[in-house]
Amino acid sequence: MIAKYIIKHGLELAHDIKADAFMIFTETGNSYEILKKLLKKSNNTKIFDILNIHKKLKIIVATPNKATYKKITKENIDSVYPLYIKHREDNRCMIISSGIVHALQLNILKDNYRIVAVVGEPKVPGKLDTIMVVNVKDHVKELELYKLFEELDEKQKKTLKEILKLAMEIGREGREGKYVGTIFVIGDTLNVMSMSKPLILNPFAGHDASIFDENVKGTIKELSSIDGAFIITDEGKVVSAGRLIECKGDINIKKGLGARHVAAASITKNTNAIAVTVSQSGGIVRIFKDGKIVFEADPRENILLLE
Repeated sequence: MIAKYIIKHGLELAHDIKADAFMIFTETGNSYEILKKLLKKSNNTKIFDILNIHKKLKIIVATPNKATYKKITKENIDSVYPLYIKHREDNRCMIISSGIVHALQLNILKDNYRIVAVVGEPKVPGKLDTIMVVNVKDHVKELELYKLFEELDEKQKKTLKEILKLAMEIGREGREGKYVGTIFVIGDTLNVMSMSKPLILNPFAGHDASIFDENVKGTIKELSSIDGAFIITDEGKVVSAGRLIECKGDINIKKGLGARHVAAASITKNTNAIAVTVSQSGGIVRIFKDGKIVFEADPRENILLLE
């Protein structure tokens, strides 16, 4: 019964603040059925007003379940936009971000929209417990990042998320009160190793070090101030640190970025790897793919909640 009231108050909030869209997330479709009943209740004045007075409101029903998506699409209800999300995200903020980015790709949302989102505990069907007001413009720059995520398989996506979290922490915290710059190269490991050489003795040699191990992440933070790159497999195994990347070919990146960013652009242009950099000049985190920057963020202002 809690889900009913969460949805009801979410719709009322969307009406009261004149939101452009109301987005609800459902796995099994039960929340969608509750939503339909609420919209049909003409004796509920506020809910009734949403569809009859505030007509610009778009109602988006997002789901990672293909069967649920097909059912909603088949019913073809006016003002309701079904949205299929490929991946099942791990927390509420990522679920909402994913829904927004998918809706942007389909031109359901515009970057000047404000939406009310109703979401629940990840991967727990029917447990709606959160109402959030979100400005779509805050998520526009994540569009390229989500396009990249969609190209990856689950293990690659999981590793990139973990590296991105770690990079944001390093960019935000630095080391001993100062910014540190570093680079992570993920995937296509044999080719990456052949296009790089050691600057130091490899501290990870002989160790089964995983980026998902908190102790390993602590070690990486301690080593983040050394020159060279951390080399990490698609599965998240830390193969090496302190690797000097050999730059090949013409690289076209914006002016003002240093050797670390040139190396990241070069290695991702010449291999199938992805690179994540942290800038020593300000802690800015950037992701490189195919020789180009596909995402950048200031970790002090844009905290990605990827846990």
